[in-house]
Amino acid sequence: MRLPRLSAARCAHEPLSEGQSRRRGRVPDSRQSPSSIRASPASAGSALRQKGPRFHWTLLWAFTLAWGITPGASAGTLAGYLRDQNWYARFQSQPYGVGYYEYGINANPDGAVGTGGAAATDVYGRFNMGNLAAGRYTVVSWDVWWRSAYAFNVSVPASGSSPSVDLRLRATMWGYPAFWDDTGYHEFGQTFTATGPISMIYLRAPFSTIYTFTVHEGGPGGPQVGAARTFSGGDQRPIYGYGDMPTVAGRTYYARIRTSSPSIGGVLMQMDPRPDFSDPMPGGCLWLGNGSVLTPYPDRDLGLVIMSDDDGLITNLYARSSGAPLGSASSVGQTFIARGTALISAAFWLADPATPTFEVRVLEGGPGGAQVGTAKRGKPPRVTADPEMIVAWAPDECPLTPGQIYYAEVTRAGGGSFSQIYVNRADPFPHGQAYQNGVAVAGADLAGTLMEEAAQGTATQSTVRFVTEPAVAEAERESDRFVIRWRTDTASDSRIESALGNPPYTGLVADANLVQDHVLTLSGLQPQTLYHLRITSAAPGHRPGVSRDFALCTRPARPNLLANPGFESGSGSSPRKPIPGWTKAGGLDMGMSDGTWFGELKPHTGQWLLEGALNGSSSDSHVYQRVSVTPGKRYTFSAWVLTKALERINNQTVEKYDVWNDRNRLIHVRLGLDPLGGTNPNASSVRWTPRLYSHLRYSNPALTTVASNTTLTAFVHLKGEGVEWHLYGIDDCVLTETDPPPPLLIGPTLQPDGSFTCQVGSEAGGWVRIEGSSDLGSWVALTNVLNATGITRFTDPGGAPRRFYRASVPASP
Repeated sequence: MRLPRLSAARCAHEPLSEGQSRRRGRVPDSRQSPSSIRASPASAGSALRQKGPRFHWTLLWAFTLAWGITPGASAGTLAGYLRDQNWYARFQSQPYGVGYYEYGINANPDGAVGTGGAAATDVYGRFNMGNLAAGRYTVVSWDVWWRSAYAFNVSVPASGSSPSVDLRLRATMWGYPAFWDDTGYHEFGQTFTATGPISMIYLRAPFSTIYTFTVHEGGPGGPQVGAARTFSGGDQRPIYGYGDMPTVAGRTYYARIRTSSPSIGGVLMQMDPRPDFSDPMPGGCLWLGNGSVLTPYPDRDLGLVIMSDDDGLITNLYARSSGAPLGSASSVGQTFIARGTALISAAFWLADPATPTFEVRVLEGGPGGAQVGTAKRGKPPRVTADPEMIVAWAPDECPLTPGQIYYAEVTRAGGGSFSQIYVNRADPFPHGQAYQNGVAVAGADLAGTLMEEAAQGTATQSTVRFVTEPAVAEAERESDRFVIRWRTDTASDSRIESALGNPPYTGLVADANLVQDHVLTLSGLQPQTLYHLRITSAAPGHRPGVSRDFALCTRPARPNLLANPGFESGSGSSPRKPIPGWTKAGGLDMGMSDGTWFGELKPHTGQWLLEGALNGSSSDSHVYQRVSVTPGKRYTFSAWVLTKALERINNQTVEKYDVWNDRNRLIHVRLGLDPLGGTNPNASSVRWTPRLYSHLRYSNPALTTVASNTTLTAFVHLKGEGVEWHLYGIDDCVLTETDPPPPLLIGPTLQPDGSFTCQVGSEAGGWVRIEGSSDLGSWVALTNVLNATGITRFTDPGGAPRRFYRASVPASP
């Protein structure tokens, strides 16, 4: 069941004009200075001839809307950034996260009706609202593409600017779709650990196939949870309001996307490549099925972004436009049943080229009811794009009683008729009703979103933030331990989860002491082994700060089998060519550099690295080395790799890392091992890591295989499309014989009926032998378990007086 290869042009996000509504992408958080490219056409070779940029970008600066204010000394400025905190990128000393642009921001003064503001973000995610009255403001971002981000109690001075507002988008899973497998499948699945009830999911389907999306408890065979959604091709965002998807924080679920029939093969984008080799959902993996066989891929994930009610706010009304809009109205509104204790924001889609100011009031019961709290005024921040307008309340301004009916009414400030009011005529919200001029509109709901505070104080509860991101210094990365250090903005505890190989995490180290400077040692590790780590710091009265997953190898304890592994061999000036010990293939210009060659890529350690460079539209090359090994032995290959893509934008050479959503503008790396010792990277025997790109810093991927021949081949594959300069760095490669990791029995529990249950953690795809004993002297083989995903469950029903259990790797299944 295969589909034809999709034309590259069909998946590209082309640059959009100011008037178009689709989100364009991401760029660095701050203006960047040109990078130094030192080369002449002669030294670069024919593959590196200078070319102009392939893309024409328009710099879109934030514009400001403010109203109801007389400019003067009493007017201040509200400024800040909107960032995706799940994106592990950083420019200079800026916080981690990538700025979103062509995005809308609204702000409303606390305790006042008027004098609000609106702005669009510029190409770095910055926004700027000038001419605002002094006071405290509540700031909110669009909910068009992401769950809204909020900042409360923002102080705007009488003159000058507010402190920089750091709006952070957040997600349960951040699997940004970049690539797809051209093979068609009937079922795509992703196991994940919930952080709360799901409110929105983003995914990408490059073809117009019809899919049904459901969520199931536990795994692929579990019962369905919540409502099903149906969609077809393109960027899709299934949304869930009023508890339509009641996933519970901490539980495991399975997101299932199916075509209408096993005979129909669909294609969905997967999380490949991924940044920094980190795992986008450490508690789950990708599943692919043809209708009869469903196969897990523990080192892969589906391209899903999952957003949830996990920030102290809950989603009530959540509807998008469908059907003819309303017009010729002096007022429109929507009834709803309150779920929380206070209304925090109300968003509506109001298209009017005259850009009037809209006023939102909340009334008890329905039209004509008593007003609750303060009225708010707002405008769409990007009038010529998505006409979404959001007003926001401080948590104590618009109190609600859960279970009671309320009415959100919208009018034009000062009176007058609406141009267009977007509605959904499929009646998606059974807990309320749309109104026009105080009269119910049968079978319709307003397009918009109502967000409420879950309980008193939850909206403004602080989250512990990492001032210095968790990291392992090279000097503290040893063969049997890591020392992890980080700093938080408040005194908090320390917790490290770890996984040998692919997550889910099976190890935990914790320290309950509340500190800002954290140091924890993860000991008892295996040499030359890949570990995934995640750090959490929690403090009383705060939501815990949780780091992104990151991957790192321990140092080897056995001899490195590779020649010239750190590219320090040879003589002569930079770049040194050829490369001792390694064979190069493909069109990249490659050589050993001391950090002064193209783009000035620096070594990871030592004085030299292997660098690949190309100034052109496409790169596809690899280097490999064959080594002598013992058949049947296990070997692990790791390397430190770096990618750096450069483009000319507005006459500046800019370091690019924002092209996550377009495989025609992205460069990436992967490691491979051929257990047969061949030199063809396209051979079916070659095992590959997932592709990755490294955000201008070194990442440490690794993979393992069992040798089938007396020769083993290690590959590093470098590939990219688009951008102007393709730059790759490779350093500190290691290939050694390694021992299989010992299996773990996790969470042993003796049930009331006498049965014994536990989870088994081991290398994904391997067999585990489980034995039992009553006296630790004689052991009985109970079963051999195939652990397909890295975590499986074992149950001993009893029937014999066993008190002890152990697990090992069998010589054969």
